[in-house]
Amino acid sequence: MAFNQIRMKRFLFCISIVMGLLIPLNSIANDTIKAQKHKYKKSIQLYYQAGKVLQTNEFVKGQNASNQVIDYYQAVSLQYSIETDGNKLWQQNYLYPTWGFGFYTANFFNKKELGTPSAIYGFFRAPFYRFKKWSINYDVGFGLTYNWERYDQIDNPFQYAIGSSKTVFIDAGLGLEIYLGKHLSLLPAFSFTHFSNGATRVPNLGINLFSPRVGLKYIFKERPEFIKTDIPKYNREWEYIALLNYASKQLAFDTTQVEGNEGYVAETYNILTFSTGVNRQISRKVKLGLGIDIGFDGAWNSYINYKNGIIERKDVANASKLNFGIYGAFELVIHKLSVIAQPGWYVYRSEWGVPEKSLVTGDIPPRRKSEGSYQRLGIKYHIFDNLFAGINIRAYDFGIADYIEWNVGYRIKWR
Repeated sequence: MAFNQIRMKRFLFCISIVMGLLIPLNSIANDTIKAQKHKYKKSIQLYYQAGKVLQTNEFVKGQNASNQVIDYYQAVSLQYSIETDGNKLWQQNYLYPTWGFGFYTANFFNKKELGTPSAIYGFFRAPFYRFKKWSINYDVGFGLTYNWERYDQIDNPFQYAIGSSKTVFIDAGLGLEIYLGKHLSLLPAFSFTHFSNGATRVPNLGINLFSPRVGLKYIFKERPEFIKTDIPKYNREWEYIALLNYASKQLAFDTTQVEGNEGYVAETYNILTFSTGVNRQISRKVKLGLGIDIGFDGAWNSYINYKNGIIERKDVANASKLNFGIYGAFELVIHKLSVIAQPGWYVYRSEWGVPEKSLVTGDIPPRRKSEGSYQRLGIKYHIFDNLFAGINIRAYDFGIADYIEWNVGYRIKWR
């Protein structure tokens, strides 16, 4: 049964990555397919970056085999992109963005414990402002990272940051594009990068990076000529949304020194959340909103009892699994796709009552627990005008990934 659960979690994790790569690009490319005769200019970008490993867990703080803080990294990335020219109205709304695929590889100067992680991802880049010879841009990327040296009880026992050989790759950046000629651009920027497997396999404290980066872009066949048409005035809209989120996560339990055991065990729990809220779309690109979450968290106040080699799952007596939270919402609307960011806070959740680890009773608490605030970062795709589905990374402490949420929902719009 446990083996089947692990297989299913890995299958869902891989599907989430595929959806993350294909859904955004399908949304962006949909209009292009309808106009097959229109040819867009292509480009390649090469980036180098070096910066800070954010100190969000004990492994990178120095509790590792080398007893050295892991606080610096270098990375390079190569991107192939489509340069839009305003052939469709949404492209003009976004000031002629670019989108495409990329390859990324990083060096943490600790190959033995972290490996040489590399990623394949899809990305979207658009200007905040576009001037005659330069622009101020933002970009987002989502993909799959592989080639990690994951946690292993014997061979890599300190590596609690990444428990799987593959993780999600999430990247967000802010930078400039400075024209150097008809074909060439300079791309200075800052970026934030997150790696996590969404607790599909523990340990999963995740790794977060922040750095400056610099790149060069080469556009084949010169820069596109931008098409400009009159854009109709946008009429602001309200929308009521209701959605159901599902997730499963693993909790890790430290069974070392219990009856001579030298390892860890993991248990899987289900999480359901009903979310509802109101958004105000203030422009063709941006929605702002407020909402509430009503959830059932099977992992909250859970622990195990380990005796005579037998694992028994336990819950704190009289502790509720229900929780109630409020969140703020930001959505970046890109055609049928939205990139969402939601900071949230628990208004109600039963107090943490899990007992301390005891070699006498055999009670073992989980290695970590979420705190009083939570965050979501994800994508939402409108299958039909009012029906949507999405994937979120849910985190806490603004940096520690907790689990991956799948959701489906419906909206009602009015002006």
